[in-house]
Amino acid sequence: MQCPKCASALDTHERHGVVIEECPGCKGVFLDRGELEQLIDAESRYLAELPEVENPDTTYQGRHRRGIMQQIFADH
Repeated sequence: MQCPKCASALDTHERHGVVIEECPGCKGVFLDRGELEQLIDAESRYLAELPEVENPDTTYQGRHRRGIMQQIFADH
């Protein structure tokens, strides 16, 4: 396959059952139908398995465990 942006040949990588095409030229990442959802589900499972001792205010994993919607609409 060729990159739709810069026409470089795409590199194909398989990660945990999800096939990802990456452009070595412009660094674009291309997913087939349903693969974004698979990645989101995998991230959700990973975050759900983190120990509760993670401080949600100081760690990346803790901040993202709460979810993006809560972060956007939470009172500051």
